[in-house]
Amino acid sequence: MANSPFPGRTPALRVLDASVPATPLLQGRVLLHENARFVPQMRTPLDDDLGGVVTTGEKAGERAYQLRTSGYTGALLIDTAAYKTHTATADEPFLLDGNELFDTVDTSLQLQKARGASAALTPTGYIPPGASRALKAVMRQSERIERADTIVNLPIDIAWLTDEFLSQLIAVCKRIPHPKALTLFRQFDPMEQAKSVPANLRRVVAELPDVALLRTDLAALDALAHGGLFAGIGADSASRHSIPPGERALFNPNGGGPQYPSVLMPSLMCFKGAQSLARLYANHPPATCSCDVCDGRGLDRFNDPGGEARRESEDHNISTWSTWVIEIASRKPGVERKSWWRDKCAAAIAHYALENQRLGLSANSKAGFAVPDPLEAWATLPITP
Repeated sequence: MANSPFPGRTPALRVLDASVPATPLLQGRVLLHENARFVPQMRTPLDDDLGGVVTTGEKAGERAYQLRTSGYTGALLIDTAAYKTHTATADEPFLLDGNELFDTVDTSLQLQKARGASAALTPTGYIPPGASRALKAVMRQSERIERADTIVNLPIDIAWLTDEFLSQLIAVCKRIPHPKALTLFRQFDPMEQAKSVPANLRRVVAELPDVALLRTDLAALDALAHGGLFAGIGADSASRHSIPPGERALFNPNGGGPQYPSVLMPSLMCFKGAQSLARLYANHPPATCSCDVCDGRGLDRFNDPGGEARRESEDHNISTWSTWVIEIASRKPGVERKSWWRDKCAAAIAHYALENQRLGLSANSKAGFAVPDPLEAWATLPITP
């Protein structure tokens, strides 16, 4: 997986010069979001020409530098996650360090580049539903940034992708003269908050060819297939979903105890908790995977909160979705690429009934596998030219 079928498609990935544009460095890639609480390691399943890393969290810069010094030469972004503690306002859309001598956006961006970032992400705060003044403040501040290596981070509540606010979001984004990276916020899966969200996200990436989607799950691939600039998928569930600052996750299946991995099911195209898989396959042969990490082994083997199981499950996930990224990239942008993705989602939906039947579960059983609403949307929404 480390050797891509598309060698030499991008220029050098570590350039301190602020005049080097971010777009050609990141276009068509799907990056892995790594939580900065972990010491970074190079991930073999990541594709050289279509992958990359985003270090996310308080120690993101430090971890990025460690990754570079260990020999990593691929695409790299630093997400300081300002949105975890700061809500954007009309006066302070960005979170800076508070030091009067160095309290500038340019310094924040240059520091990311100095630590090894391929491009620089603005330290934007969380943008609540309908907070028009805050969103426009991000736009105005972005208009003043003269660096070509900048990506404007837009950590928005999912309400911005509902019919009520969508047109305003698109209009403001059109005035931001840099690539934009959306991060979607809401309790649980943001893509399931309203039926209009999957279609409206497709509209955003169709009307704004310089928009990326970060810190998400397979929605990253739907965005990429429908024209997104690049995307990012979290290594764990905490890095795939985001909640507004000051809120606590409303549901923790482990009750605050040990955290078990989430496993990407290739045939079903969904993430499932390792404990759930161990329960479902307790009396049946488990679903298997043929990726380079699994090599035909069962997907119930990750039922362990230890670091080794977490690491191997994440590598399995990366290997699986990286293969799909290569498949997307190998198809002509537009109808051909969108049709392939739609058909793949539809085939996955067909497997749900087959897997539940194999486990002796009825179609309406809550104990089995249920088709996620976003997957249903990706398989059924009309394809636009």
